[in-house]
Amino acid sequence: MAHILKNYDEELSSLKDSVVEMGTLSLTAIEKAVRGLTQGDRDLCYDVIDEDEKIDQCEKAVDEQGMSILLRFNPVASDLRNVLSSINICRSLERIGDHAVNIGKRARKIIKVGDLEEVRLIDPLYVEARKIVSTALRAYSDLDEKLALSVIEMDREIDGLHKTLGKSLSNKIAEGTSDTESLLNVIFISRSIERIGDLAVNIAEDIVFMTSAEDIRHQ
Repeated sequence: MAHILKNYDEELSSLKDSVVEMGTLSLTAIEKAVRGLTQGDRDLCYDVIDEDEKIDQCEKAVDEQGMSILLRFNPVASDLRNVLSSINICRSLERIGDHAVNIGKRARKIIKVGDLEEVRLIDPLYVEARKIVSTALRAYSDLDEKLALSVIEMDREIDGLHKTLGKSLSNKIAEGTSDTESLLNVIFISRSIERIGDLAVNIAEDIVFMTSAEDIRHQ
């Protein structure tokens, strides 16, 4: 029995490590995509696109690990919530990686046209998005419900910045003094970053469910 329990604990620990690894890859993808945009570095943008396969493979690995634990050990209560929430979290992380790819692709289009001063307007939104994803990952790693709840509060800041930026860029498009297509790409990049914040909230909600069995979605 002790041997079985040891294997069980090791499997749960390995699952957690895999999710954290995937989270690190997704966070790195966001960082590279935005740096590619603001530094005019197309190679960084290509890196994000090429490396997305690693994130996809991580998602498959977590799914396989999770299903293996469910079938072999038939977990209940908090352990069952742990496994199911970890699988859900990896799906949110995969979608974060997809948004990083979208940012990278649109950044390439902007860079191809030439320098665009307005890309710097993305910085405050990116800083908050990076912070919220990092916080969500730390909350998962530490199983910290209080920290997870703070993620939900942080998302309001991202929503406000996104709304303000959208208005500013729309006004610049109306003025007709900058390249319209590039400004539209910045707007879409802003939207992707805002969605990353929403996905961090999804992760936080899964953590709360994992730790307390409370479903706080749609509250």
